[in-house]
Amino acid sequence: MIRRAATSGMSGATQDQSILATSFRIGRLEIPNRVVLAPMAGFTTSAYRQHLKEYGVGLVFTEMVSAYGLVYGNTRTVDYLRFVPAERPIAVQLFGDSPEIMARAAELVLSRPNVPDLLDVNMGCPVRKVMKTGAGAALLADPERAVAVAAAVVRVASSLGVPVTVKLRSGLHRGERLALDLAPRLEAVGIQALTVHPRAAEDHYRGHADHSLTAEVARAVSIPVIASGDIHNGAVALKLVLDTGAAAVMLARGALGDPWLVRSLLDHGERKRPSLEEAVADLRRLLAKVSAEMGPERGVRWIRKLLGRYLRPAGVASTTLRELQILSSAEALDRALAALEKGRPVPAPNLMAVDK
Repeated sequence: MIRRAATSGMSGATQDQSILATSFRIGRLEIPNRVVLAPMAGFTTSAYRQHLKEYGVGLVFTEMVSAYGLVYGNTRTVDYLRFVPAERPIAVQLFGDSPEIMARAAELVLSRPNVPDLLDVNMGCPVRKVMKTGAGAALLADPERAVAVAAAVVRVASSLGVPVTVKLRSGLHRGERLALDLAPRLEAVGIQALTVHPRAAEDHYRGHADHSLTAEVARAVSIPVIASGDIHNGAVALKLVLDTGAAAVMLARGALGDPWLVRSLLDHGERKRPSLEEAVADLRRLLAKVSAEMGPERGVRWIRKLLGRYLRPAGVASTTLRELQILSSAEALDRALAALEKGRPVPAPNLMAVDK
């Protein structure tokens, strides 16, 4: 929870506005500020995490990593564990339904040359293919197994002094508050922070996050609680931590295509969308990073998911977006974006630069 003493000596208004930019601790790990980037499947690659770090995010998470995939040596799964020093502090998020498999996966993660700063256990993913295995949010309906999974990961990580955290949904169905009952039990087995996304799994991302539950969880435990859901500007984030006692806020879809959101939270400045020139310049920098990480073919496919999120708010027409979406060459897309950045028409795609 927020510790007012950490900012003593400031005036009340200044103190409140500076909270998100102050550090907090998870176990022995100090996080430089209270803005956290969520694990997002298909998005939070190393290049994207590095990009958001440049905007000031204090803590980043890998994409969800399958414990079974690690134990059985799936190459793509193992690739999710790669990160560079510039991403620290970083958490690896694991998902699985078996205490034994999760413990073995934790051992594999922590035996690598690059040991992450945190391990996180996913008990919040609402995706059917995850839940049908008994993992993700499905663990909320089986609290004994959920606690056993958490305890198994803690036993492995504690030997190296690596804190373990858990991400929770409110429950499986609307009206359930399973997270509130589970939170103290997770703390009791050694979990050192909780992220609460107070929506039911059945709602996925519909409706509104009920942060009254976040406040209840924060009062029920003595470890930090990170608030996730419906955080779109600095005023909302600041009010959330002050009202709920949360230690930090976690950004997810709201930050996709909008890294400036991070700065607005940390600076508590007026929320402004960037100009078209700024949006395109940032998109080109990100394209270069993901192309270097994945290769230009995969990089251009990856960045298509963000084109609309970056460019629609900047006023780019749907017809222009469609022209950009069909470009299959990173070089061709960069040329088209460069023209857009300078206010020129997007060049007509040639047959060599588009998908057939």
